[in-house]
Amino acid sequence: MTDERLPLVTIMGPTGVGKTDLAISLAKLVSSEIISVDSVQVYKGMDIGSGKASKDILDKYPHKLVSFIDPWKSYSTALFILDATREINLCERSNKVPLLVGGTMLYFRSLLSGISRMPEANQEVRNEISDQAEKYGWGFLHKELSKVDPESAQRIHPNDSQRIQRALEVYRVSSKTMTEWRKRDKGSDLVKTKRVIQFAVEPKSRESLREDIKTRFLLMLERGLVKEVEKLLDLKQMDLTKSSMKSVGYRQICDYLEGKSTYEEMTVKAVNATRQLAKRQMTWLRKWKNLHWVNQDTEGALELIQEKLRLTS
Repeated sequence: MTDERLPLVTIMGPTGVGKTDLAISLAKLVSSEIISVDSVQVYKGMDIGSGKASKDILDKYPHKLVSFIDPWKSYSTALFILDATREINLCERSNKVPLLVGGTMLYFRSLLSGISRMPEANQEVRNEISDQAEKYGWGFLHKELSKVDPESAQRIHPNDSQRIQRALEVYRVSSKTMTEWRKRDKGSDLVKTKRVIQFAVEPKSRESLREDIKTRFLLMLERGLVKEVEKLLDLKQMDLTKSSMKSVGYRQICDYLEGKSTYEEMTVKAVNATRQLAKRQMTWLRKWKNLHWVNQDTEGALELIQEKLRLTS
């Protein structure tokens, strides 16, 4: 029996492998809408460092959930689920295939499989954790997390300050660990209610991805990434504590602008942080269920995607 529902297509992968280019090529062949799954591209003015497509491309192939949040505002996974679900439903009403494209794995997992209802952000507790990090370092706080929530500590990299902060915040606010919260009711499950077909772009090799990441960041600097950050920080409502400025690349440039590192040190730190991000993304994807891997060759990837779409129709 054939499934006549429109497919919901995901294109995932580590940063710098050409997910957007592949999605645009697919959009030329399939009546579809591109929906960004990227926690940085949601912010206005954060264009170069987040790897947004050029204005010409976005005018021709609009991306939903791009550049619609002020950079001084917080944006959560729960809000993303609401926004993405709305866009998916609009696509289906227009008889278009939703193309979910990006590298924020937590967004993908939460959207497709549901999200546990964890406590809301508590700024006072966050400030307390930030003060402790400033005094003792994030490595110290990661060790603290490993004592109260070893499962989360094992999953979170010792340098991933945002996730360490959130895990400790959840525990301090609720006296329950993030692991305990995750085991609670997760709500809706798109994988069960939609015809989801999942793809991931695999880098040619680990070394080629490392070099691509370095080349990509150097190009961002040439295009004016430092000036982009300076312009953002000039906004009345902005400061270095905003979550948007803690994103990979932006955080390192903020440190440089504060005089905490030289230009060369900033570049090395940003490239290394991006490589760590890509490594974490690949770790997520290696464990992903029902995933079709495609290579970086756009033409070959398109053939495989079209074949899978035909086979599942």
